[in-house]
Amino acid sequence: MQQNLLEEVETYFTGNTVSQTSVVVGESEEGVRKALIKITPLVLSSFIGRAERPGGPEVLWTLTHEAAESGVLPNLLTADTLQRRSDLMRALLGEAYEATAARIANATAVKSSSVETLLAIVAQAVLHRLASYAALHNMTPEELFDFLKSQRAQVLEAMLPGSAAGVANPSLTPASLGEAPPVGGVRAEAGPTPWAAVGGGHTYSSPPAPVAAPAASASRWAWVLALVVVGALAEYFFMHNQTPVAPTTPSVLGLTAAGTATGTATSTVPASPPTAPEGRYDAALDTYIYDPGRPITLTMVDGTSQTVGVNSTENRLYTFLADPKMQVDPVNRTKGWINFDRVTFDAKKAFLTDESRQQLRNVASILKSFPAAHIKIGGYTDSTGNVLANLKLSQDRANAAMAELVTMGIPLSRVEAKGYGGKHGIASNATPVGRALNRRISIRVTQK
Repeated sequence: MQQNLLEEVETYFTGNTVSQTSVVVGESEEGVRKALIKITPLVLSSFIGRAERPGGPEVLWTLTHEAAESGVLPNLLTADTLQRRSDLMRALLGEAYEATAARIANATAVKSSSVETLLAIVAQAVLHRLASYAALHNMTPEELFDFLKSQRAQVLEAMLPGSAAGVANPSLTPASLGEAPPVGGVRAEAGPTPWAAVGGGHTYSSPPAPVAAPAASASRWAWVLALVVVGALAEYFFMHNQTPVAPTTPSVLGLTAAGTATGTATSTVPASPPTAPEGRYDAALDTYIYDPGRPITLTMVDGTSQTVGVNSTENRLYTFLADPKMQVDPVNRTKGWINFDRVTFDAKKAFLTDESRQQLRNVASILKSFPAAHIKIGGYTDSTGNVLANLKLSQDRANAAMAELVTMGIPLSRVEAKGYGGKHGIASNATPVGRALNRRISIRVTQK
């Protein structure tokens, strides 16, 4: 018999839990119960929609493992954990988030703020249950994705108008929920982002920013989340004993609360930068295709998030800016350069491709999170052809990347560009692979 995830998540919310939750959020038990019935299939539908987008199974896998780690006391009893789930639901529902909360509030006679709290609680419950199921059955990310997809019929049935969970509004249909903005990436044009599975890495968390909310509010978050965990804690310990989880520090592998004005967020980063770029040479395109690595999520101070590779330009740039131990070398200006892995141009031209603009958007978002940072864009060619023509082409390409960042909101005073032509190659120009590696655009932080 097919397991019903919807029913299993609902078992987290026992009569006693609902009663205590109603006291904490200041709502009636009946209102909380009605809201949970509507919220649970909505959250499941949102996760199904996100998992079906490019890179979705890996994103889902990352989030479930983070939920499993945060399921251990006392790490779970923090306002930050629940705030991350609230940020997650806001990212999943996008512009419909506020309106969705308001519609559920109107349908259940509870406050919109209470609905938002319950959305976060249910999101944690769903992810925790998925993590438990994946561990129990020794699933891969793809198998977990298939299991989640198998729940579509029950979820959609629960959301149909006239059902207990249905909300009479055309924008709350299953089809619309499947088109919610992705968790990963600054909101931009949708496109394929196939990430290869690469293991390894360690964690880094920048210093936490002071929470601006009153202490009573943080306590309220902790109490609510604690109620959810009590029923699932025994199951978690069973899961944790069955499947070893790679060591991580708290608050990693998932969406995090936005940081301070100087930019704080959380990511998973490699233990050390790769000594040689991973990827493959495409002879047909005469281009080197970089392998960005296992997908992770970065969250910026404005609440937007990116799903990028662990070895990507974005993650390496973010890590340099966020880690206080990594400083700009004021003497050796050849150090600290980070190659863009997805900024490319038409052959012998300085016209950016659409994929290039996507990565530049991500970089612009990171720079906005660290407003004190200044950067330099470097353009490079291989050593074939006319030296002066190569120098001009490299400068034009560096200028094009710089101009794109400026149009995306980065002040011109924070960015400079320089073309180096065929100088400073990173590989031998004797082979097609080496020449493809040498044709590149790079970024260097000149001030933190």
